[in-house]
Amino acid sequence: MWFKLFAIPFAILALGLEYVAAKHLVASMTSDQITAWEVYRYHLGAMLFGLPLVWRYFPDDYRQHVVTSGALVLGFCLTLPVLGPVFLFGFRFIIRRDEADLEETEYVVGTRQYLTLPQDEELSHESPRSVAQILNSNDRDARRAAILALRVVEPKKALPLLQKAIQDSDEQVRLLAQTLFSQIIANLESEVKTLEAEIAKEPHWNKQLLLAEQYHELVYLGLASDETEVIYLNRAIELLEEAQTVVPDNTTIRFLLLKCMLRVGQYEKAKRRIQHLESLGWRTEITAPWLAEIYFMERDYKSLLNVLAQMSRSDATASVLRGPIDFWMNPKTAHA
Repeated sequence: MWFKLFAIPFAILALGLEYVAAKHLVASMTSDQITAWEVYRYHLGAMLFGLPLVWRYFPDDYRQHVVTSGALVLGFCLTLPVLGPVFLFGFRFIIRRDEADLEETEYVVGTRQYLTLPQDEELSHESPRSVAQILNSNDRDARRAAILALRVVEPKKALPLLQKAIQDSDEQVRLLAQTLFSQIIANLESEVKTLEAEIAKEPHWNKQLLLAEQYHELVYLGLASDETEVIYLNRAIELLEEAQTVVPDNTTIRFLLLKCMLRVGQYEKAKRRIQHLESLGWRTEITAPWLAEIYFMERDYKSLLNVLAQMSRSDATASVLRGPIDFWMNPKTAHA
């Protein structure tokens, strides 16, 4: 309580001491009689008297972690008389937020519309914020509401946000995120087990494709360790190859198979499949990016540049690939 009471008077004292430290610092540049201790004793006094002001004007999250906040103040101020406090309050200015902009009443948490403004409200000056922005805010209640809203979001979009929220400074946010994260993982693993059982009883190419997608999704979302990643991908490749014997022209199977092969490092098999597609008449603008990625993964830069040169000359190459192609073909121009 006394921190808040004496914040302003102590801040004035701190400012005076910092002014004296600045005068001694300037004088020490022209005189050898002024030691570093004469500068730092006033600076350390200013830091001590300035603590109540820091405690009062920094957000609640910082006041809850005394050690971290102390390290922040020391890191900014200790080694830099005069400039240190300026940098510290510059940092405070960067993290400041408009309290009115984070009112919980702005959000709608439901099964269809979540963390957005209601459709019937005509507030042209307002705009909805993403869950990622809310999780980066200092409002604990808003962060908790954001985690609850992720229950109705598909796992592919929810899991990366939950992984971030598990490291949140608020214990309840961490608990909510960890609980929801565990539920999603359990559901995914349950779906995998159910599909494996159904395929064991009655194999069908559609179920094999769906199960392969689930295995690939577990790897893509970073939910597999190094050991299980290889197991999942090899199982996905096995399922896709079995499904391809039934529907050899299915494009989804072909592309997912290439993705899995590239991820697990089966580059030669992937190249043979691409060559097979080219022999069937597939256009170069579809197969060339795959080949370029394979050559890059193999560190075969000569072949990579040949493919990129071919793509650069083609008018059918996607515009989104022009930037990376120019970077590799003309590195000096790209860096300039």
